[in-house]
Amino acid sequence: MKPNEFWNSTYREINVYTQANLCHIIDNFRQDIRLQEAVTDKLIMADAMSNKRPKIIQLQNVFKNLFPSKEEKIQSSEEITKRIRELMETKNK
Repeated sequence: MKPNEFWNSTYREINVYTQANLCHIIDNFRQDIRLQEAVTDKLIMADAMSNKRPKIIQLQNVFKNLFPSKEEKIQSSEEITKRIRELMETKNK
């Protein structure tokens, strides 16, 4: 969103934009956590040759509030973008 679009937007549009942006940031954070966890697990398993019982703590257990249970429906960034576009189109009509 450009600055002139921001100042000319309604409260609802700004709220939808900030929520979508927050979801995108959280999705990127989750992806980074999963990537770092995979790399760390590989390093720990490589070091397991010298250590008989390596202790692996899953980061998903540490960040339980970022990783909801599998039963909850998680919206992807594409779904959020589609929803925002639909809201913008209905507002313009």
